[in-house]
Order: sequence, then structure tokens, then C-alpha cells
Amino acid sequence: MKLGYAYVSYCVVLSILTLVVCFRSGRSKWWAAIVLILPPALPIFVLKSKKGRGVVWLTAFFITFFAVAGTEFFLYTAHKEKNKYSYLPPIVREMISLNEQVKAATIEVYNASGKLASLSLVQSRITDIRTTLDLIKEIRLLVEKNQTAIDRLVHYTQDHADYILRQKLDWAFLIRQFYSDPTLAQHHDSQMRYLAAFEDMLRYTHDNFNNIMVLKSSAHMANYDAYYLRYRSVADAHNRVNKKRVEFQNQFIQAHPKVKPFVPGAHHIEPFKFWDKFAF
Repeated sequence: MKLGYAYVSYCVVLSILTLVVCFRSGRSKWWAAIVLILPPALPIFVLKSKKGRGVVWLTAFFITFFAVAGTEFFLYTAHKEKNKYSYLPPIVREMISLNEQVKAATIEVYNASGKLASLSLVQSRITDIRTTLDLIKEIRLLVEKNQTAIDRLVHYTQDHADYILRQKLDWAFLIRQFYSDPTLAQHHDSQMRYLAAFEDMLRYTHDNFNNIMVLKSSAHMANYDAYYLRYRSVADAHNRVNKKRVEFQNQFIQAHPKVKPFVPGAHHIEPFKFWDKFAF
């Protein structure tokens, strides 16, 4: 629905209803024109024509009027948000749009990773393991989506470096510098290794659940220990890399305050909570 259509249509309907009442009650037809231009005049017309018997009319008017006004306000807000950068040159608008996509994708990864940390504490049933495996698959897709968005942004700023330089858009170079830093690439690779190690351990546990949980098979327990030690080593390493990433982001923002609005504002600071075989 386009902006203004709901309000105009509503005014026309009110005006037609007012005109019908005017014909039936013999009142001036000008009331229909007044209501068309100024809908809040309808309560006055109702009070004059119904002589205190227009409670239903007034109730219906106020409900529908505020509903239409609310709809228009929502559409206006959405339209304003969508076109808030319309006054900027196309290249700048595209850079901002690409950066917003990176921010959104990054925060999706943060939120999903936080959920994974919570799930890792409750793994006493095979259904819990399946849920976590599904979430790891989802996070892996989100991480790749995030990296693709970063690559698009970096390449776009590189392709338009001359324009950025001519227009003295220092913030664009800072954004490219931030997302091109080896710290973020290292974090991406570390995160993928962490997810792979976690998935391998969970997959083995899922496929051998009875042997580990019920039969306590020494061979399967030994294999589980090997998967767990590998996972723990990778997770420890990833926590160190994650801490380094957080420190880098904080230092970068402190050194370049103008870039703060353009980078994600949420990140994991606490170490990831580990899967613990003794939680069974």
C-alpha cells in the first residue's frame, strides 16, 4: 500500500456516508465536503444529527480513524527509513547499503553463536545433539553469508577508490581497512575450524550414542576422548582469536571514532562455553 492511499480512501468513504445521512436527514450537503477535507469534523456532524444517539457512530469513527492514522504512520516511517539516504550520490548510497548488509550478517552470526554456546551446556539427549548439529549447519551458512557480504563491500570500495579519494570520503577507506584486516580473516578461518571440530565430535557422539551412554564401551569412549580433546584444543585456540578480534575492533574504533557507526555494535567477549562429556 502506497503512502496516503489509506487516508484518502478513508476520507472518501466517510464523505460518502455523511452525504447519505445528509440526504436522509435533510441536512446541508456541505457536511460531506467538510468531512472529506477534515475527517475529525465527523463527530460534530454526528452529535448534531443524532441528538445523543450516535455513540456507535462515534465509537466506530474513533476506532477506524486511529487505525488508519496508525497505518499511515507506519507506512511513513518505513518509507522514511527506506529513503533516508536518497539525497546522497548513488555510489555513496551503495556503499552504505553494502555496509548495512555486512553489519546485519555479522550480528546474525553473533546471535547464533551465543545460542550455540547455550545449547552446548545441555546435551544429555540425542535430540539435543541433533538440535545443536542443525544450529552448527545454520551458523556455517551465516558465516559464509557474512564473509560474502564483506567481500562485496571491500571490492566495491576498491573499484571506486578514485571517487572516494576525490570526494574525500575517508570513512569509506577506514571501513575497507577494518574489514580487510588480517585479524578478521584469521577469525573467520578459526571460526570455521571450531565449527568443524564441534560438528565432528557431535556427529560421532550422535552415531554412537548407545555405545557411549549405555554400554560405556571402552573403545568408543576412547574415540570420544580423542574427538573431545581435538575439539577442546580448537575451541581454546578460537577463544584466543576471538579475544584478539574484540581487542582489535575496540582499538580500531578508539583510533578512528568516525567509523563507529559503520561497524557492528555487538560482539562476544566471554569465552565460548565448552561441551563437557561429564554433562551426560
